[in-house]
Amino acid sequence: MNSLPWILGVIAALLHTAGYITYNVQSKKKDSTPNTVSWFIWALMAGLNLSSFAQITDIPHALQYVAGTFAAIVTFVLALYWRRFAWPEPIEWLVLIFCLITMGLWSTFKDASIANAVVLFFPLLGSIWPTFDGVRRDPFKETSLAWWVWTAAFAVNLLNNVLSWNDKWMSVINPIVLLVCHGSIAWLSRKARKQRFPTP
Repeated sequence: MNSLPWILGVIAALLHTAGYITYNVQSKKKDSTPNTVSWFIWALMAGLNLSSFAQITDIPHALQYVAGTFAAIVTFVLALYWRRFAWPEPIEWLVLIFCLITMGLWSTFKDASIANAVVLFFPLLGSIWPTFDGVRRDPFKETSLAWWVWTAAFAVNLLNNVLSWNDKWMSVINPIVLLVCHGSIAWLSRKARKQRFPTP
């Protein structure tokens, strides 16, 4: 049995978990400001993404998403408990409605690849916008460390899927999109960029 997929899968899962632990520490210390709509959708989406992704790949490649499913829910609950959420802005309510509608469409697709694409491209990209736009306008809303760790986790997952190519394109596109999304927030919240903004 080829052990490399399992090794890379475990590394990706551990990195992913470390990212969540780091983010919760940042949130508790008020170094990160979790966006209400983004994290609500991510907590709801976690199980959908795991379910559809697990159908188009094997267990070692899905380990990261197993870890993320539980960690996203825990992170949302902790942020709620610590009162780290703010009331959504009007545009964020529209994003929330859009994401909920597209998530509702997920159950209508019998093809796992199409279902994963729906989960990925519509609610995920929609839900990440409030966080992305917030840190674009104010880099102090986030601390980049957790986002870099998540980016590294998706990079390992991508490598794992490329090395174990199974002819299912979503198994590669999924981590690419998530890598870019997380990496962009890490880049926008880096220390060098914060130096160009007035300290809040």
